Amino acid sequence: MTEIHPSAIIKDGAVIGADCKIGPGCIVGSNVVLGDRVELVANVIIDGKTSIGDDSIVYPFAVLGVMSQDLKWQDESTMTGLRIGKRCKIREYVTIHSGTPASDGTEIGDDCQIMVNAHVGHDCKVGNSVVMSNLVQVAGHVEIEDFVILSGGSMVLQFVRIGRNAFIAGMSGVANDVLPYAIYEGMSGRATYRTINRVGLMRHGFTNEDIHAIHSVYSAVFHETEGTVEERLKRVRKEVKNNMYAMDAIDFIENRSKRGIGSTNKNAE
Repeated sequence: MTEIHPSAIIKDGAVIGADCKIGPGCIVGSNVVLGDRVELVANVIIDGKTSIGDDSIVYPFAVLGVMSQDLKWQDESTMTGLRIGKRCKIREYVTIHSGTPASDGTEIGDDCQIMVNAHVGHDCKVGNSVVMSNLVQVAGHVEIEDFVILSGGSMVLQFVRIGRNAFIAGMSGVANDVLPYAIYEGMSGRATYRTINRVGLMRHGFTNEDIHAIHSVYSAVFHETEGTVEERLKRVRKEVKNNMYAMDAIDFIENRSKRGIGSTNKNAE
């Protein structure tokens, strides 16, 4: 049975799933759809064309789905909405804005955890099992692939793409695209490639062979000096062609990256 606190405001038209819990002081807009067993702990504001998947929980003072801060689009009727997946945890004071007509909406995948005071801007596409630590700030139009971890205080420039299984060190400014399977760091400065995210990859079942193949690709890009990057990738492709993860890394560099992958940290392997 769904539980709605007497002080909560559920506007006409909102769709509330089975066995939801809506705590004191929450406001749920008329175009909001909550899946089954969603919990709004207290003082949560959800507005716009927002949907939240089953078994997600939203903590106090989070604000989800409101109009974005993009000054080009300030007509509420043009907002394209926010979609949050299943089993997500949205912590205190998080803000996630609606998409604009520039896209089909802001998206957060399944099993994501977005921690205290984080912000996700308009038209972002966030994959599954992404973790954003406290104070992470993600500007509009950013794409974050699956299993990415962004450490506390990281800031991501608009239109950046972050590859799957990447790890962003704390207090980093991310202005270039981030390679999949890699660690980027830039303490109070621009994040650059540091090394392979070995620990994270091993936790997700990557083999030593997988890690070695990915490392071969990035060594060719950052550490070899003969020929152009394109020529070095052509050569290393022959060595790693049977490894799906290494080939994915090459595909990211050649096809998915739009802002460039930046340089390497001087202390990188």
